[in-house]
Parts: sequence; structure tokens; C-alpha cells
Amino acid sequence: MLLTSSLCPRDFEAIYREYHKKVYNYIYGQILHREAAEDLAADVFVAVATHLSEFNPARGSLTAWIFTIAKHMTLNYRMRASNRLEESRGDMPDRSADEPSRRDDSLRAPENVRAERILAQLSHEERRFLELRYVLDLSNEQVGRVIGATPAAVSQKYCRILAKCRKIDKDAQNGAP
Repeated sequence: MLLTSSLCPRDFEAIYREYHKKVYNYIYGQILHREAAEDLAADVFVAVATHLSEFNPARGSLTAWIFTIAKHMTLNYRMRASNRLEESRGDMPDRSADEPSRRDDSLRAPENVRAERILAQLSHEERRFLELRYVLDLSNEQVGRVIGATPAAVSQKYCRILAKCRKIDKDAQNGAP
């Protein structure tokens, strides 16, 4: 998509087609709730459409701008959901930690179980960081604009997280808890 100094409403359709699935997948990866992810993705694109004329390519890429909006909306959703959970915690029955979750059988392939085990030991921030790079395929510069870091800092953080993933995997293969 050719970006000029200002985008107009007719550009929105192309932007939506190009980014909707990526934005939805990003949000779903953060909140793991299909309907809420659909709603939040729609809200992101309402904001994009509303503020499209304010986008300035000199300040960053369109991708970084859209995912910054998605990040902020997702964080706001998570904070509101956390507050609602705290308020209603007394009404919820305890769920056994041993209770199996419902998952598609294809996710139980050995390589997916291995990846799930590794990801489960990472922090939310570390998982989000990997998602920006490997799921959304953003460059270090784009990730830096989304999270407010330099490309060099992004690169270093990836190296540390990937080293942590390798250690978790190695420990699991050697039988460490």
C-alpha cells in the first residue's frame, strides 16, 4: 500500500483487508476469547477509521500505528476484565488445576505440546513480545515503535527470551521440573 502524508477514508478498506486478520489474531492471542477479540478488533478499526487522517508516516509505519492502537485497547480490556474478576471472585466456583482444558486434537501434536510447555513458563510480556515478532511478523523497528523501545533493545530482548526458551526446553528434556 502506498502511503502518502495523509490517508483518506477511501484507503480504509484496503487497510482493513490487509490488517484485520492480523489484528484479530494479535488480540485473540492476548485474551483467548473469540467474541471479545472480535469486538476489540472492530473497536480498533473504528479508531483507525476515525483517526486515519491523523496518521503521520514520518512518525512510524502504519503497521506500528495500528498495533499500538490494538495494544492499548487490549490492555484496557484486560484491566477492565481484571477489575470485574476481582469484584466477582467470590461468586465463582473453584476450578481444579488438574481439570483438562478443551483443545483441538491438532494442538496436541508433540511439537505443539512442547511449544505450549515452553510458552506457559514465559511471562505475559515475553509471550506478547514473541507474538509481535513471529506471529505478526513485525520487524525490530516496528516492534520497538509498538512497545516504545529502540530496535537494538528489541533485538537484545529477543535474544534473551529465545535463550530462556532454549533453557526451558533443555531442562524439560533432561527431566528438570
